[in-house]
Amino acid sequence: MSRFEIKIVAALLLIAVIPLGASVVLVGQVVKVSSGVTEHQTHRLAQPLDRAGDAYRDLFTARKQVFELQAALLSRDEALLGALAAGDTSALAARVKQLVEQERDLGELRVTGAGNGLVARATRAVAFPSTTHRDRRLTRPLPAGHQLHLVFFTPRAPFDDFDRLRQVQGTTAHLEALRDELAAAYRVAFFVMFGAVIVVATGLGLFIARRTARRVAVLAAATRTVAEGDLDTHVRLETRDELGELARSFNEMVGQIKESRERIAYLEKIGAWQEIARRLAHEIKNPLTPIQLAVQQLHSKYRGGDSEFTRLLDDARDIITEEVDSLRRLVHDFSAFAKLPSVQPEPVEINGLVDDFLKSHSDLEQRAKILWAPIAPPRQVLVDRMLIKHVLYNLAENAVQAAEEAGAQARLVVQLSVTLDEPRHRAIFAVEDNGPGMEEAVAARAFDPYFTTKEKGTGLGLAIVKKIVLEHRGTIVLRSRKGEGTRFIVTLPLIAEERGSKGSTGPLRRVPMADR
Repeated sequence: MSRFEIKIVAALLLIAVIPLGASVVLVGQVVKVSSGVTEHQTHRLAQPLDRAGDAYRDLFTARKQVFELQAALLSRDEALLGALAAGDTSALAARVKQLVEQERDLGELRVTGAGNGLVARATRAVAFPSTTHRDRRLTRPLPAGHQLHLVFFTPRAPFDDFDRLRQVQGTTAHLEALRDELAAAYRVAFFVMFGAVIVVATGLGLFIARRTARRVAVLAAATRTVAEGDLDTHVRLETRDELGELARSFNEMVGQIKESRERIAYLEKIGAWQEIARRLAHEIKNPLTPIQLAVQQLHSKYRGGDSEFTRLLDDARDIITEEVDSLRRLVHDFSAFAKLPSVQPEPVEINGLVDDFLKSHSDLEQRAKILWAPIAPPRQVLVDRMLIKHVLYNLAENAVQAAEEAGAQARLVVQLSVTLDEPRHRAIFAVEDNGPGMEEAVAARAFDPYFTTKEKGTGLGLAIVKKIVLEHRGTIVLRSRKGEGTRFIVTLPLIAEERGSKGSTGPLRRVPMADR
C-alpha cells in the first residue's frame, strides 16, 4: 500500500470513528427510553385488542347461525317442496329464482336430484366480487333424495379487519416477549455496527485510493497510446471532479488532433486527385477538336447517292458530336477542380453573405422553394466570400438535382439556417431539404472524389465543397435518410464580439427575390 493510500484510509477512519465514539454515551439512554415506551404501549393496548377480538368472534358466530337458520327455513319452503313433489320443474325454477331475489345475502340456490343431477338453479344478477365478499356454502336435504345447495355471501371487510387485529395482537405479544432482550440486543447491534463501520471505512478508503490511482494510470496509459499514434484512444472517466475534467479535456484534445490529421489527409487526397484531373483534362482536351473536325469533314465530303449510308453517316456525326460535347463538359469540370483558387479569408457579415448568394443564383427559386431566416443581431465569419457562396450553391443545387431526378421537384423545400456556437466561436450553417434523401451506403461515400449516382455527374461537387470547408478550418457533416430528405451541416470560424453578445435565429420566412 502506498503512502497516498494510507493517508486516505486514515482520514476515512477518523471521520467514521469520532461520531460513533460520541454516540456510545447516548446508547444506554436510548435503550432505557425505548424499553419503557414499549412496556407502556404493550399494556395499554393489550386489553382493548382482546375485547375487539372477542367481538369479532361473536360477530362471525352470529353470522354463521343466521345462515344456518336461513338454510333450514329455505329447505322447508312450502312452495318449493310442493313444486318438487309435483315434479313441476317450471314452478320449481320460478320458486328458486324468487327465493334468491328475496334473500339479500343469498348468491346462489341449486336443487339437485338423487344422482346429484341439477334440477333447478338460480343466481343473483349482481355478482359478489371475491375481493370484497366471502362465501358460505351450505347443503340441506330435501324429500326423495333431493338436496338444496345454498351459497351465502358476507362482506370480507370484517374478516380482513380481524386478520389485521390478530397480526397486531401477535406483534404486541412479540414486543412484550422481546422487551427484556432489547437492551442487550441494542448493545450487541451497536458494537457490531461499530466494527462494521471500521471495516467498511477501511475498505472504502482502499477502494477510493486505488480507484484514484487507477484513473491516473488510465490517463497516463492513454497519453502513451496517443504518443504512439493511436488517435482513436478515448478515456472513459464519468466523474465531475478534477480528474474527470482532465479526461474530458484529454478526449477533446485527441479529437482535435484526429480532426486535424483527417483534414490534412483529405486535403492531400484531394490534391492528388486535382493533379490527376489536370492531367486527364489535358490528355482528353487535345484530341477532341481533331475528332470533331474529322467527322464534320468526312460528312461534308461525301457526295454519294446511297441514302442508307448517308443516314448512317448523319447518325455517326450526331453521336460523335454529342459525346465530344460531353467530354468537353467533363474536361471543363476537371479543369475547374484542378484550378481551385486558394482560400483568402476576410470578415464577412453572415446575413449579407447569404443574401448575396441568393441574388447571385436567383434561378434556384424558380426550381425550388427557398426558406432563409436571417440572424439577429448580425455577426461576421472569417471566410472567402466567393468560395463559401460556391459551397452554398453546390449544396442547394445538389438538393434540386436530386429532386428533379426523383420527380419530386414540385414539393421541394430547401431551408437555409444559421446558428451560433459562441463558446467555440463557430457559425453553424445548415442546408436542409425534404427531397428523396440518400441510401446509407451512398451518404457514406458522398464526399469521395468522382463518386456519383447521377447519370451525368462527375462526382466532384461535394468533394470540392468539403475541400473548401476544410481549408477554412471548418467541418461539414451529412445526415440523410432515404425518403426523408438530406441535411448538410457546415461549421465556419465565427469572429468573436468584444461584448460576447449572442446571435439568435428569427422565425423561418420566405424572402422574395425582390427584397433580397
